[in-house]
Amino acid sequence: MSRLITNRRLFTLLLSVILLIIIAGITLRSTARNASWPERVIMDVQSTISGWVYRPVSQATAVIGDIQNLHEMYVENARLKSEMQNYSQLRAKLYDVQAENTRLNTMLGFKKLANASWNLVPAHIVGREPAQWGSQLTIDVGLKDGIEPNMAVIAGDGSLVGRVAEAAAHSAKVVLITDTQVGDGVSALVQNGTSEPPFGVVVGSSSGKNQLELTFLSPIAKVSKGDTVVTSGLSSIFPKGIIIGKVVSVTQGVQGLTRSASIAPAANFDYLEDVFVVKLGGSQKGTSGS
Repeated sequence: MSRLITNRRLFTLLLSVILLIIIAGITLRSTARNASWPERVIMDVQSTISGWVYRPVSQATAVIGDIQNLHEMYVENARLKSEMQNYSQLRAKLYDVQAENTRLNTMLGFKKLANASWNLVPAHIVGREPAQWGSQLTIDVGLKDGIEPNMAVIAGDGSLVGRVAEAAAHSAKVVLITDTQVGDGVSALVQNGTSEPPFGVVVGSSSGKNQLELTFLSPIAKVSKGDTVVTSGLSSIFPKGIIIGKVVSVTQGVQGLTRSASIAPAANFDYLEDVFVVKLGGSQKGTSGS
């Protein structure tokens, strides 16, 4: 009996589904009809009006989007420029620190190897006039630091720069060996590999910027290009053995009585920043000579 009831329920459910499908088909067929001409007119009007409204709105939306993107690009570009400027500043500072570190290491290395009798006072160049670029400069040590006139001044690598001309409490003026006005010359000798090195006097050359000339050479002196010129020690100012420069060329004097030589200075006068003042022990104030 129960099995009969179950079969009847299944038959009823199947019949209901078939009727539902038939009704849905009839409904869809009835709706799929051609629109009447009033409906077509209304649809065309709506389409036209929608086109009129949609296109400007779409274009305006696109323009607004482009403006927003442009603003974002401008902000990003400004940020990148700021970062690049900061990077450039940091890189410049890094180069300055590296250059300073190199100079200080050079000075430290020279000080360790320098003559034990030399008291080397480090100084920084704080003034240099363009009109007197090859003549003098100002350093930041003076009388309070034990600096007096006529003390030798050398570069960080030990090459000769000049001598102290005037000293104030905390600064001093240095006359360079390249000066052609007030410089009185430096007694020098040429290291030519012989037991009798030639002597002469080094003065500033008027023939070229930052150039030197070795004068009063003997006509038979053996001087060749590339020979090193150093201080002779025959002076109360410049101790012996300070490198002055190297011989570039040798010139015969008038009637062959004397010879002279062009010297390229060992010190780089265009890029001097730090120097040593050489204190030899005992006061040098008031002394003079080469």
